[in-house]
Amino acid sequence: MNLKNMSRKHLPNPEKYDFRDTHYVNGIPWPRLPKGEFDKVPLQEEYRMYSMDYLDTPEALPIFEKQADIIMEHGYEGIVDVGCRHGPINEILYYRGYTDYQYFGFDTSPEPIKYAQETWQEFPNIEYAVGSFWDRLSVGFDVDCIIWSGVLLYEPERHLELFTDMHKFYNCYGAIIQEPKKNQHAECWREDLELNTIEDQLYRYMCFNTKFYNIDVPIFGGRRTIVDVRL
Repeated sequence: MNLKNMSRKHLPNPEKYDFRDTHYVNGIPWPRLPKGEFDKVPLQEEYRMYSMDYLDTPEALPIFEKQADIIMEHGYEGIVDVGCRHGPINEILYYRGYTDYQYFGFDTSPEPIKYAQETWQEFPNIEYAVGSFWDRLSVGFDVDCIIWSGVLLYEPERHLELFTDMHKFYNCYGAIIQEPKKNQHAECWREDLELNTIEDQLYRYMCFNTKFYNIDVPIFGGRRTIVDVRL
């Protein structure tokens, strides 16, 4: 662990961001779904830190560890993280001592972005902003990897267009895609919900150089596919 670098991190006041105990359903980390009737898990453009904290549990860690593995394997040095929340990938990379990179993460929700900005404020190589995945936000470095972690599923008809346009904008040839699988363990899903997934369309990315990894973790929607893409 790179203690010198990690000690520079700020620890924001948890009360400021209304952290709560992790929400469990039958022992499984679970999101706090919005109230009301809906058939699919809705895209929340603005949400609180606690809304998605099931992804910050130890049970969910392998999802992000595999993404870090791919970054380190390729030696990526310029990373754009689409729909980043508070950018948990940085915690893993710094913990491993992988620090020689530039990072820009953006998300539609202001609270996780504000939390991330406060946490990493002393790290000039790490930047966050509020923005949509249809925005084209300029960065001051060459981008060699774009992370799409649970994002493309929200554009089931246009995900490949979104993907290719973003990569053209940044002139970027590396990507990490993370998406839930269609078939989930019964205890990790709610049977009245239709799963948002583009798993059956990921073959469309096989026109690029791809490696597929299967992740199975005990969280809500815990069966995931991670794709290492080289355009």
